[in-house]
Amino acid sequence: MVKHWLIRTITAGVLLMALHTSTGAQTPASSDLGTRLRERYDVVALQQGVALVPRDSASSVRMIQVVDGVVNVDGETLTGQQLRDRLGSDADLVLQVSYLSSQQQRELAGAVPAPPLPGASAPQTNEAVQRTDVVRGDRVRFGGDVTVERDERLEGDAVAIGGSVTVNGEVTGDATSIGGTLTLGPDAVVRGDAVSVGGTLNRASGSRVEGDVTEVGGGGGGAGFRRGMWFPALFGTFWSRFGSLAATALRLAVLAMVAVIIVAFGRNAVERIAARTAAAPVRSGLIGLLAEILFVPVLVLTAVVLAVSIIGIPLLFLLPFAVLLVMLVALVGFVGLAYHVGRWIASRFGWREPGAYGSVAIGVVAIGGLTLLAKLAALAGGFVIGAPLTGLGYFVEFVAWTVGFGAAILYWYESQTRFGPHRPATATPGPPVE
Repeated sequence: MVKHWLIRTITAGVLLMALHTSTGAQTPASSDLGTRLRERYDVVALQQGVALVPRDSASSVRMIQVVDGVVNVDGETLTGQQLRDRLGSDADLVLQVSYLSSQQQRELAGAVPAPPLPGASAPQTNEAVQRTDVVRGDRVRFGGDVTVERDERLEGDAVAIGGSVTVNGEVTGDATSIGGTLTLGPDAVVRGDAVSVGGTLNRASGSRVEGDVTEVGGGGGGAGFRRGMWFPALFGTFWSRFGSLAATALRLAVLAMVAVIIVAFGRNAVERIAARTAAAPVRSGLIGLLAEILFVPVLVLTAVVLAVSIIGIPLLFLLPFAVLLVMLVALVGFVGLAYHVGRWIASRFGWREPGAYGSVAIGVVAIGGLTLLAKLAALAGGFVIGAPLTGLGYFVEFVAWTVGFGAAILYWYESQTRFGPHRPATATPGPPVE
């Protein structure tokens, strides 16, 4: 319940902010939409949609076609933002028409549905699709995509913040994409609202939304925020940059919490790694960089050697655990570096000793602070201001992870040397006894 309330609170807050800067496209009742539409257009039924002919003879637009959710103005297919630039306030009416099914559009034009041919089977609707996979609970991703498959029924909300939502099955709650693309397949059923903030809404013919359909701040081209782009906050819309900022803040918060947990269970190792980063930062950085460069080749070579030997084939199953171990070493090394940075900042500014937990939290925020500042700058100034700061922020984080990784490797090596097998010292010959 708390998670469901939190998701709805975030979505409502984002929508409230978006409505101050952009006009949403919502689907009202068909009768009200038809009345408003006929005041400005003659509505003509097509085979898979409708055509809108302006009543004003002085209009710069000759005809608007809405077929299968695609809007075509005078032979040119337009996105939501391009439609607003071309039609102004009328774009909302046209977008609302595009959200209706083909049958609803024909009814809007006053067309009577043709009776089925004798012996023809009724077309399969999305109600007849068997949803064999039932998943209970909300599906939420930060900086990633959410997909609901055709045979799946999600009893909850499908939410992607800084990512895209694709619904081919059924969602009993809301389908919300913030900073990405919301795609509804031909068999999609959304019992709640369908909301796209800072991206585009792609709705196939046959999809059904029982609640409101809202598209706020959609950008031309419909790229939105996609996972795998290096700088999504710089090239996207305002809301895609907002999603990137939120994802960065969440990443730093989670990293700080994980760092505190590592300090709680391995404070001795963290302090020793911190001392190593302070004593030999350059050496630690070089060792960490060498380990990062050699990691993939060594991993591939090890897999090949184990695969060609009969004894080594069972050991191939241990490779994923070896990768996790290396990642854990890198994480502990980063925490050690953050611990050192936090203590240095506290002593530099004359703060009272923040303790181990406070020091590591301050260090994590300080290391990622430049990246967070870059996201804020990109939100306000776009590419020109955000690009150099974002690149510098990622470089600082990379250096921190590399130095910490090398310091952790040095700490492990010194521990093995210190506590290795003891070799008895050879006795030095004394003077001869007379």
